[in-house]
Amino acid sequence: MYLVLFLIAINLFKFLIAPYFPVIGDEAYYFLWSKHLALNYVDHPPMIAYYYSLLTSIFGNTEFAIRFGAFLSVFLSSIVVYFTGKELHNKRTGEIAAIIFNLLPLFFAGGMFLVPQSILFFFWALSFYLFIKLIKSNDHKYWYLLGGSIGLGILSDFAMIMFIPAVIIYLIMKPEKRFWLRTPHLYAALIPMILIITPMLYWEKIYNFPSFSYHKERTNSPNINNLIYFAVLQIIFYTPFIFTDVIKTIINAVKLRKNILSAIVSGVIFIPFLILGIFMPVGGHWTATAYLPSFFKSSYKKAFLLTTLIFAVIINGLAIYYFLFLYPVPKSIQGREYTVNAALKEYCFEKQNKNQTYFFSNNLGVAGLVAFYGNVPAFMPKGRHLQYDLWGQPELKPGDDLVYFALSDTEISGKLKPMFKQVMIDPEVRIFTKDADIPVKTQVIVCKNYIKGIIP
Repeated sequence: MYLVLFLIAINLFKFLIAPYFPVIGDEAYYFLWSKHLALNYVDHPPMIAYYYSLLTSIFGNTEFAIRFGAFLSVFLSSIVVYFTGKELHNKRTGEIAAIIFNLLPLFFAGGMFLVPQSILFFFWALSFYLFIKLIKSNDHKYWYLLGGSIGLGILSDFAMIMFIPAVIIYLIMKPEKRFWLRTPHLYAALIPMILIITPMLYWEKIYNFPSFSYHKERTNSPNINNLIYFAVLQIIFYTPFIFTDVIKTIINAVKLRKNILSAIVSGVIFIPFLILGIFMPVGGHWTATAYLPSFFKSSYKKAFLLTTLIFAVIINGLAIYYFLFLYPVPKSIQGREYTVNAALKEYCFEKQNKNQTYFFSNNLGVAGLVAFYGNVPAFMPKGRHLQYDLWGQPELKPGDDLVYFALSDTEISGKLKPMFKQVMIDPEVRIFTKDADIPVKTQVIVCKNYIKGIIP
């Protein structure tokens, strides 16, 4: 009962503060995906687009729709975490695991936002639960459920693919479970998975696998600062105690052959991202699924649990306090920062009164925010981002107007001046979001009567 009360209380609190968390650039970008539904996208698989489409079809193109979706994904994952802990040990373990999950900074403060990893975590947790049911019951029906869950997880994030080697490695390392490698059920379980992901693979093929080339281009030369960045984010997002538990679990599995399942399920995510962290900054949320097994330790001492939860609450408190009271708001909109975005719709409408007007940005998140709050199609110039290139850009004709939302680039206005009869910088702040100083660094450039040239 206390878990039910805890989940009610924590979600009521989230809904209470949700109005103070405007949509961020990434969320607006995924919202834009939902307006261009496809079999796949360059950055991530398509599940997040389908989820956004469902949410906005029910609640409209509103901040509430996105916040509700974020909270719902965490809530559903909490249910799976609870039943997994109960299946592994007992009801108390499930309840403690669900509380740890909800209070870790990534899932509490970070759980305010709806990103692909939110959905990935649900399907990773569900797959973990189904695999535990399989190895405990030896009931072959769980293979087919597992195959479907993995397939849906891959549609959420490519990292879900790593659950497949986790299953194979575990079966190889446990002699009493190796018989599954000789049965048709393991291989037949690939059928629902393949059926689910085939449309996505077809999309990749017809566009020459843009997702792989896109992510490959993001890697750089080895840099020790990236590893420091990786470690700091892991400690903040998951607490130093859960972070070190994952490392200890992996080491003990290698040395002592203890907690094999937990080590494998954590290791197949943690180790690759640790290595990747040498070559590029790795987002703290990318490794979220690696921490799942650490929620279920029945051997945790009360002091460890208490310390972990206190640390998590402090970090969450500081993060929420910063976003509510300390986030730097431009002086020109102080006191009305939460109404600025609503006014963008009217602003964009006014700009379309006479001539054909197009809305552009040099940043994928800002373009998404313009589309979300302005209720207009938003574009990026060709070559800025491959996904926007696939969607295409409009062909400007002489006399057309352009409103360009330029992030962190004051030179764009100068490049636009020869291309239009009139170019002026709007002195007003038109977008407010608590993300990457977008309100401060975004310059709105109003361009009248296009002459010729390529939009920069």
